[in-house]
Amino acid sequence: MGARSQRKGAAQCTNCGRTMAVWFSDGGDEVRPIGSANGCPCGESSFRVFE
Repeated sequence: MGARSQRKGAAQCTNCGRTMAVWFSDGGDEVRPIGSANGCPCGESSFRVFE
């Protein structure tokens, strides 16, 4: 099993529109805000990654 590659980027919360710095996997299936284990402060955990 290999380690998953992650990159830093920016993403927008699909609920409130807040833009956040995030870690995202190369496949784009995992997006996590940097410094927040619980997602967006509004409570949402779904993000749209900027390309």
